[in-house]
Amino acid sequence: MADETKETNVAETASETPKKKRDWKGKRLPIVIAAVVAVTVLGVAGWAWRATPGYCDALCHSTMGKYYDTFENQTDSLAFAHKGVVNGKCLDCHENTLGTSVRMAQSQLTGNHETPLAKVTYTNEFCLQSGCHAGAGIMPGASESSTKDLAFDPHSDFHGVQQCNSCHRMHDQSVFTCAGCHQVGAWEGEGGIPEGWTKQDLGDGQQGAVPDGWTTPFLFEAAE
Repeated sequence: MADETKETNVAETASETPKKKRDWKGKRLPIVIAAVVAVTVLGVAGWAWRATPGYCDALCHSTMGKYYDTFENQTDSLAFAHKGVVNGKCLDCHENTLGTSVRMAQSQLTGNHETPLAKVTYTNEFCLQSGCHAGAGIMPGASESSTKDLAFDPHSDFHGVQQCNSCHRMHDQSVFTCAGCHQVGAWEGEGGIPEGWTKQDLGDGQQGAVPDGWTTPFLFEAAE
């Protein structure tokens, strides 16, 4: 009798084992699916985040903080002026490959980085591409320039086609390259103001003479 009971218990245990395995497999599938979905969502969100200023500032503030501030906060920089054009995404202008991200993260963790960062310049073709300034009529050459009607046209082709980045800087102070040869800008009150120019108060007791139609002379510095 005891032997029969033992055999019955063994048989029941053997029959329950496959059932338990099936139950575990059934419970494991939803967990695996949920994990895959979570990883996918986090990956997509992380990939989208890397295109935003917050990504650069959060991971590399000591090196990128200056550039983040000029883009994200209201400043006189061209970076901030273009914030709406690029929908607040750094990567609409800056290419960020996986290799670049790894190198930047490594330099940040080791402290082996230099500031300010090396300047990045762009060609006229980049700035004048479709969807950017090409549609605004801002082209090198007096006949196509949006400033061609001003008494002083900085986009004139008199000196040949100039590079946009000769004057325009995104995260740094823009410069007035013309001042490298032409004596314009600060005016001490001696002599007359050139025809087509207007005297403007620069503050701190200084006056400036700027071409008619220009309203922000204080945004420019003479190029070195």
